[in-house]
Amino acid sequence: MDNLVHDCSADLDQPTTPTCGVDYGERVVRIAYMKDGGTFTVSASDSPTALEFETSITSDVMTVFNGITNGHRIEQGATELSGDDTESGGTERHDVMYRIEGRIKRIDEDIARACEKLDRFPVLRMWFFTETNYCFGGATGYEVSPNFSLITLEGKGQPPYISFFNDFTATGADYAGYDADYASLDNT
Repeated sequence: MDNLVHDCSADLDQPTTPTCGVDYGERVVRIAYMKDGGTFTVSASDSPTALEFETSITSDVMTVFNGITNGHRIEQGATELSGDDTESGGTERHDVMYRIEGRIKRIDEDIARACEKLDRFPVLRMWFFTETNYCFGGATGYEVSPNFSLITLEGKGQPPYISFFNDFTATGADYAGYDADYASLDNT
């Protein structure tokens, strides 16, 4: 991603301690995808606005999925080097892998077919949104290979769902953007 490039010659950041912490949210409630190499214009910030997403969704460059439950981001692991493999002799972490996973609970045949088709792409760009209207993925999205299940039917009284997961490698800073209008994103 363009905003996740690390430069060892850059000065160290000088962050101040905020009076209150930012509530980024705890749950992933929405995900958006775009074909790798697709055109998505983001103006003057590290995170797209809701209007920029809406423009891309309306022009069929991007698609968004709502109705996600149990959605979260977890760390999957990393490559660790230590001892003689590092300059300091200490432990260094590289290629940290994360996973976005959850269940799409509000489904119909259109959503099921869309998930089946997305499952065939080897690489897509993905953004995810939390319940407090924060978007992660920066200006270009995470490079993921989407994995969707077929409709899962657990039995009487249990609503059907489609489970999914997307793995990606962290490449540096993970900027979060806030826009109150993220909650209104939907395919039109």
